[in-house]
Amino acid sequence: MFTRNSTVSGTLKASMSSSTFASGSSNSSGNSKASVDFARFARETFEKTYGAPTYVAAEARRSQGQDKVISIEYTTSQRDFARDSKRKVAGHMVLGIDDDSTTATVLAKGVPADAGSVSMSLRSPVDSSVVAVLRTASKTERFVEIWHDGALAKSIDVSSVHGEFYGDSTFGKLAWSVNGKSIVYAAEKPEYDKARPEPATPDNSGEEIAGDITDDIIGGVAGIADPRRYEVESDWGETFDGKRPPALVVLDVSSGAARVLAAPDGVSPGQAQCLEECIVFTGYKYAVRKHGIVYCQNRPTGIYTCDFDGGNVKCLHSGSVRSPRVTPSGKGLVFLSTTPGGPHASTSELIYYDLADESATIL
Repeated sequence: MFTRNSTVSGTLKASMSSSTFASGSSNSSGNSKASVDFARFARETFEKTYGAPTYVAAEARRSQGQDKVISIEYTTSQRDFARDSKRKVAGHMVLGIDDDSTTATVLAKGVPADAGSVSMSLRSPVDSSVVAVLRTASKTERFVEIWHDGALAKSIDVSSVHGEFYGDSTFGKLAWSVNGKSIVYAAEKPEYDKARPEPATPDNSGEEIAGDITDDIIGGVAGIADPRRYEVESDWGETFDGKRPPALVVLDVSSGAARVLAAPDGVSPGQAQCLEECIVFTGYKYAVRKHGIVYCQNRPTGIYTCDFDGGNVKCLHSGSVRSPRVTPSGKGLVFLSTTPGGPHASTSELIYYDLADESATIL
């Protein structure tokens, strides 16, 4: 691939240089003009083609009381050649479903807005005027925002709670609880403590405070870091190079309190959804080494549930499964399943899992 600032610009400069060098010859001047015109045409064609927006995410929901009207919020990715960067844009449209239910008409379309600092956003299932937004203000500053009727109602600083948000399609997912009181999302696990400035003290229960050293040293010791800080833990490769492992985070919208849930041993959680009393998520399994996952849907995984405090973890279905979604009735799940092993991106099956009788059916 080439960019405007490299090959295309170089061709244009070379053509202009040729024009200057051959200024004494009318034939050379004609050739130089043709070269410049061609370079300009090539650049414009390249920018128009390579700069076309690509849809990367979307959420669709029926309007209350109007089964034939669907509201869609979507995100596109587009190359900005002037800034030499990729930009993320959020948009909104309203579709009207025709009587035959086979075609749709765009009834309204909002003005696209730059979403470069937004990892994910989602409307509340209880009140559609309430929107949760995961925003990265800088490399070290992260916030969860709650918007109501287009106005910022609450901004919660979670920078010290966890690392970067996971906003990808492999681990990332923002979900509201059924009652609209909490949100669940994926983020990097927090780093273990550096050297403590002063000794830690036990709490009233007699147990050590979270974050204290618990291996060979009893209690916190001033000047000594948590030994787990220096344990080597590999990443998931490819687009996750250098990222700490993911963890699920539950945030109480009212109080702003955020809790990082402990992951099951040998499992990296992601793609969280909410049932009435528990969280559903995809668990990516690993042993000593984590193999690349983003392009390999044949890796060992499972569909898990856990309580909102991270307890009572249960694996519902194992294999090479991913992307669980809760059915509208809340009585079942649908998810994708790929044959373990073999081609990395082979054909997937759509599975329905009945929560009552714990059975899986291929649709």
